[in-house]
Amino acid sequence: MRDEGPARMVMPDHARIEDELEQLRAAIEDAQEEAAALVAERNALRAELARRTLQLREAEDQPRQAEAERTAARDAPLPNHHSALKEKTQHDATGQELRVAIEELQVLAQELEESNAALSHANAALEERVAARTAELATLNQRLRDSEERLRLAQRYAGAGTWDWDIKGGHLSWSREYFELYGLDPDRVVPSYGAWVASVAPEDRAATEAALQDCLRRRDPDFRVEYRIRHPQRGERWLAGRGRLFCDERGDPARLIGLNIDITERKQAELAIAEVNAGLRREVEQEAKAREAAQARLFQTLKLEALGQLTGGVAHDFNNLLSVITNGVGLLRRGADPARRDRLLDAMDQAAHRGADLTRRLLSFARRQALRPEPLDVRAWLEDMRELLSRALRGDIAIEICVPDDLWWARVDPGELELAVLNLGVNARDAMPHGGRLRLSAENVELDALTDPDQLGGSFIRLSVQDTGTGMGPEVLARAFEPFFSTKDVGQGTGLGLAQVYGFARQSGGTARVSSRPGEGATVTLLLPRAAPTVGPEARAPEPASATPESAPLRLLLVEDDDAVAELTAETLRHLGHTVSRVASGPAALRALADGLRVDLVLTDVIMTGGQDGLDLAQRLVAEHPALPVLLYSGYGGAPARVAAAGLPLLRKPYSLEELRRALATACEAAARRSDSAARPG
Repeated sequence: MRDEGPARMVMPDHARIEDELEQLRAAIEDAQEEAAALVAERNALRAELARRTLQLREAEDQPRQAEAERTAARDAPLPNHHSALKEKTQHDATGQELRVAIEELQVLAQELEESNAALSHANAALEERVAARTAELATLNQRLRDSEERLRLAQRYAGAGTWDWDIKGGHLSWSREYFELYGLDPDRVVPSYGAWVASVAPEDRAATEAALQDCLRRRDPDFRVEYRIRHPQRGERWLAGRGRLFCDERGDPARLIGLNIDITERKQAELAIAEVNAGLRREVEQEAKAREAAQARLFQTLKLEALGQLTGGVAHDFNNLLSVITNGVGLLRRGADPARRDRLLDAMDQAAHRGADLTRRLLSFARRQALRPEPLDVRAWLEDMRELLSRALRGDIAIEICVPDDLWWARVDPGELELAVLNLGVNARDAMPHGGRLRLSAENVELDALTDPDQLGGSFIRLSVQDTGTGMGPEVLARAFEPFFSTKDVGQGTGLGLAQVYGFARQSGGTARVSSRPGEGATVTLLLPRAAPTVGPEARAPEPASATPESAPLRLLLVEDDDAVAELTAETLRHLGHTVSRVASGPAALRALADGLRVDLVLTDVIMTGGQDGLDLAQRLVAEHPALPVLLYSGYGGAPARVAAAGLPLLRKPYSLEELRRALATACEAAARRSDSAARPG
């Protein structure tokens, strides 16, 4: 950066000196033209003076000639009377002519005097103007020499050299400083385009020449380029070329003039700074990696802490559920009476469903539950929810629905949304022990990611559930979405209701928020993403699913590595009327099919040991046997996302007999569609 000062000084000085030179040249040309005009005027006056002098001489000769004639007449012998009369007449005529000639001579003399005076005045003025122009020309010449000397000094001390390229004439001139800048000998190197290209370092030659040709092609008046040269004594040097392109009246390049400046020190500083920046960047990247590792360790610690809290709550609830089941099984084995047997079975069934619901809530909060989002008409859906909520709430709670007619459709999993709103309704019911009002409202909102507290941006539906209950204080409000946090008595709540709502909303692409004050009720707001704009109220709602008809008996191949689960699943399938063959792994299933086992459907668990899980097996079967139905089932939270990505039907554990029957029918329909698609030409 130290040579930037001289570079900035040379460029304006050079431009100013060039302007002064142009002005001096123009002034000299004007003086020369004016002097030529004065000389022509002087010559014209001299010619007129010569002509008038000749006329004066001719006029002076006429009286002398007349006098000579009169003298000759007096000396001649006297004529007769007639002759005397004739001579008298001639004498009178001659006298008259003489008087006229004298008058003309006087006029001519006066004009001649006036012309002489004008000529003298013009000569004096011309001499004064010529003297003034001569002095001015001398001054301009001195200024020109001074400017050229300053330019040479500026170029020498700033490390700059000028050049002038006559593009049409093919002539190129370099200043003395240009030769010194490149380390060239003026006696051995002739300025030319080829000599300039040869002086550029080989690694920069192509790019530099391309920059010049691009300037000429685009008629860019400003030419800028930077390149390296190899100086014979100073080694590698960086030069910056700056030029001005002039075009002719047709717009074709005619002349390019400019200068080159040595910018080696600046370039070295830039390279040093770039190297320092690269080093700093590497250090920052290393620091960032170290910070990420520290954050990962911190997150792992927090996860372990949260896992400890979570497992405690889960273990407490599952121990209660398992106690119901294990005690019920023990009592059933002792042969209880039918009424007691039915009560035990109901309690065990209820415990199993509570366990499944608890698992689903945990997966939703952890965002491991696979959602099935689809366009949903929230306005019509809320009307359907009114009836469902009316059965879940007490009669002293009034339900209000408030939605606009132009409410957008939401993209959300209807089943999970129903569960979330039911959870909010139950919480509201418990917060209104003496009755009250539950108000469900929805509206369209546009969010800005820059101002939204959760950085959400775009179109959303704001679904609010508001009650008139006891409300929450700040300390409770701050922990409302925390899992296993509950204000209810022990055994009356899991603390996963609002946590499930929050997890579902976040997993759906939105969020959940709560506001409340003690004694003023609470409002839980769900922000749900808007469905595609093409989906609107005029879109046809999905037709309700019809009852699943009884399926024909099937030959099933069950792939399950857990013996207890396999035994219970096979017994359930046989109860539905199907024939079951069981293998313990995916490779075993492939060997059985290769050995000729004929089956109508393959039912496989997703998570299995042995290196090949159920999804790998299903994908291979679909590829090799498109017409063979394949149904996967799993209780693992991460499996649904993988299965959904593969486009295969999935049955979630735990499941009922009816859910199993419907899943088998769905798998058969999917296989039929695959078979039709494979058989269709094109």
